[in-house]
Amino acid sequence: MIYLALARHQWIRFGRSLEGKRLWLIGLGLVPVLIYGTFVLVGLGLFFDQLLAPLVAEAPPVHVLDAHLLSAWAGMLGLRFFFQRPPRLEIRSYLHLPVERRHLLRYFQGASLLSLHNLYPLLFFVPFWLKHVLPEAPLHGAFAWAAGIGLCLVASSYLTTWLRRMVDRHGRLVLLTAVAFVLFNILDQSVGPGLVTAASSRLFDALAAGNLAVLAMLALGAAGTVWAAGRALRQSLREDPDARAAGARLRLLPGTLRFGNAPMANLIVLEVLLMWRNRRTRQYVLISVGVSTLYTALLLSDFNALAGGLMAAVIGLFASGVFALNYGQLMFAWESRYFDGLLARDIPPHHLVLAKFMVLQGSCLLLFLLSLPLFVWLAPELLMLHVAFLFYNAGVTSLLMLTLAVFNRRRVNAAEGSFFNYQGFSIMHWLWILPTIIPPALLLWALEGRPETALSLIATVGLVSMLMAWPSSSVLSFVLARRKHQMAAGFRSHDR
Repeated sequence: MIYLALARHQWIRFGRSLEGKRLWLIGLGLVPVLIYGTFVLVGLGLFFDQLLAPLVAEAPPVHVLDAHLLSAWAGMLGLRFFFQRPPRLEIRSYLHLPVERRHLLRYFQGASLLSLHNLYPLLFFVPFWLKHVLPEAPLHGAFAWAAGIGLCLVASSYLTTWLRRMVDRHGRLVLLTAVAFVLFNILDQSVGPGLVTAASSRLFDALAAGNLAVLAMLALGAAGTVWAAGRALRQSLREDPDARAAGARLRLLPGTLRFGNAPMANLIVLEVLLMWRNRRTRQYVLISVGVSTLYTALLLSDFNALAGGLMAAVIGLFASGVFALNYGQLMFAWESRYFDGLLARDIPPHHLVLAKFMVLQGSCLLLFLLSLPLFVWLAPELLMLHVAFLFYNAGVTSLLMLTLAVFNRRRVNAAEGSFFNYQGFSIMHWLWILPTIIPPALLLWALEGRPETALSLIATVGLVSMLMAWPSSSVLSFVLARRKHQMAAGFRSHDR
């Protein structure tokens, strides 16, 4: 059967991709994180009533959770949009084979449901259902509630694919819709009647009571997202991304800036101009602004329900460091098409590295200022957190991402602008978020009773790293000088 053959080939391909990798290093950093995350989610599901005793004292645990499920679903959808790998990347590798496209679409759409974005939430929902839903609700209601949670996960997974297509074709409309949704959610949570919370309670409480009509409505909605995602994938596969890249228009910033013989200033200006001229890098700028404002506002508006060291660290990291976190790892890969030309010029490696370092640090400051009014309005108690993570992101996050960029040899075509295009990315691109966010999260958790001390330590580490920018960039420039020919050889490769 064709689907079994595809699954077997995928497994073999996955095994080959691990050959030559330092698996022990990946396991050393990843396994403890997965174990810790599993422990936290399972423990939260089992002891939900004890961990949230003040809320559960007023209502049953199921009702308390139901009131926040829609907000959690919207937050999960945002994370999926930016971090979930689209199935189109796998399908393109099989288009030359004598396999019908409809089989490829069905298989890879189904296989995408096995991502961590779907499996990890079950670590919370399964123990919660066993302890708090199954004993309390009617038997058919308990199973209807579980089925509703599963349908929401399925809908979220497929809706991500459809949204990527909509952003490619109607980016401004999607942006305006997202802004309207976030503003409505903020006003609803802060000064409004709580319509989202009320709708969430009515929907999932009805499922727990055994209302099969509501379950059928969710099933129809999930089926609609499956159809829409399949249609979006078929349309995207008909398009030639190289043709789109060739026809992409260059957008110039007003004026042409040049600072005489000041090499550092000119390199910074060149970096900014090229960032805005290319479609894909421009998307990164706009996405970073959206995450720093819209997504941060969404998290801040419901922070009491999501309180904790990890969530506080996520907010601090995304609010001012999301651009450095995503863009920084590909800092040299963006120049892969003309990297040989840069090597041929009389540009000291130290100037190249330091200019990119300053661009990343400047992005942290700009995003900090953009999201500052949101903290003042929605969560003034987190202002110190915002300031502390400004120093941390400018010093530690920027330096770590630039270090990864020096070791990156994956070719990237910056003119290919598509939210289905993850060229240059690998699983390690996402895993490096963990060592960036875990140290401050652990510090906030360990010093929960003394948050001022934790934030002071986070800010101090970031400030020291910022003061060490010159010697740090000198070390990275030495590494760049040693690796530049390996990087250039990798950038010349057209393998994806």
